[in-house]
Amino acid sequence: MAIHRMIMTVIGGGSVNWMPGLMKDIYLMDEIEGGEIRLVDPNHEHVSAVAAMLQRFNELKRKDYRITVFENRTEALKGANFVLTTFSPGAMDAFWNDLELPIKYGIRLPVSMTVGPSGISASLRTAPEAFDLVKEMEIYCPGAWLLNVTNPMSVVTRAMNMAAKQTRVIGLCHEFHCLPEYLGPMLGLNKPVGMNVLDYLYHWLPEQGFDYSVAGVNHFIWLTKANYRGKDMLPMIREYCRTHEQLPDDEKRSGSQSTGMYHNNGAAKFALCRQFGYLPLAGDRHLVEFHPALCNIRNGYGMKYGVIKTTVDSRRLSKINKLNHILRMTHEDDAIAWHRSGEELTEIIRAIVTDSSTTAIVNMPNQGQIPNLPNEIVVETLADVSKLGVSPRQAGPLPGAIASMVRLHADIHELTVRAALEGSRDLFVQALSLDPLSASADFSELVQLADELLSANRQWLPRFYTNGKKVAQ
Repeated sequence: MAIHRMIMTVIGGGSVNWMPGLMKDIYLMDEIEGGEIRLVDPNHEHVSAVAAMLQRFNELKRKDYRITVFENRTEALKGANFVLTTFSPGAMDAFWNDLELPIKYGIRLPVSMTVGPSGISASLRTAPEAFDLVKEMEIYCPGAWLLNVTNPMSVVTRAMNMAAKQTRVIGLCHEFHCLPEYLGPMLGLNKPVGMNVLDYLYHWLPEQGFDYSVAGVNHFIWLTKANYRGKDMLPMIREYCRTHEQLPDDEKRSGSQSTGMYHNNGAAKFALCRQFGYLPLAGDRHLVEFHPALCNIRNGYGMKYGVIKTTVDSRRLSKINKLNHILRMTHEDDAIAWHRSGEELTEIIRAIVTDSSTTAIVNMPNQGQIPNLPNEIVVETLADVSKLGVSPRQAGPLPGAIASMVRLHADIHELTVRAALEGSRDLFVQALSLDPLSASADFSELVQLADELLSANRQWLPRFYTNGKKVAQ
């Protein structure tokens, strides 16, 4: 087996959420012996802790990665083979503004970072950074692969592709990995004990004769085809949703890993399937934000469907706990669980460096894989990835009502990315005014909400402000 080396630059390399799992995956790759991992992050405490953790990983897995923390992003990009993005301008302070300020206008989201005023506001901060990053990659590491896990996924990945000429951009999300949790009780296709979710989705299911398609936009994808040994299984899935309110509360069911505020039995999925005829596949916490009838004051902003708001305070506490875990791993106080996380990133890297191919769920511009959606908008479908590029699989047209919902949100994404890159308050207001979740506010208040969000986040919105003054209306 050939042994390879790589240079990976991580923008947001101090992410205590993403880096432990993703980097363990990297260190578990036998095909790569080392190279360099470059970390870029303004949070010096976090990025220093991650760097020390990686040095510990080097020792334990006998790898030869040079670990470097960079202040200058362009220096970190020079000659990189892969760039991983997991960043959030303003971090929790800006996120608090995105999530909490809309509440006084009647708009309360359980998660944010996707759609609604909170997701749109987050996009204004994040999309310009993503666009500028790719512009720099075109100069300093032309032809490198950009693997993005930064939210809001659709808008950020769209901004990246707008700047890309030689850069290969893939947006990655793991929400699709809930599929085995539903195929088990619905169709008896239980994930074998101990099997990795990627092996189940991309190898085991096809070997059993299960042929399927998923399509939509990030956090709003749908199972549009489900054939088992030549038989259409969608009627059986619809019947299961018709006769069940949700999955049974069984911690041992296939694929079930969520706990606490993230635990959910799919009541919103089942409700959508009953009324639209197809099963959506993102977590209910995200799904309810696409549909105001699932997230309003009458149903407790999704609580009727088992969705509990993830507060900013809980996220801050989670970061503290995860940072402490990193420190304990580094100093040998916590055991390191060397198992694959199930994220798709390393399988893609493995395929590229070994000149093989892998199946993945990807976010990328529509090239006809969903023919009844506009070209170039970022959609999420299955694809085949190799060093030659990404070949999206044809998903076919989305069913009528679902296509209408997805198209509306895709239009909002397009307005949002233009507002972000142009620094346009007017386009920001239009995006807010078009988003269904703004229905909880009074229409005349949306301009005020826009100005309040812009003002609160102005230090992370240079395209909207110069020297503290608004520059684009």
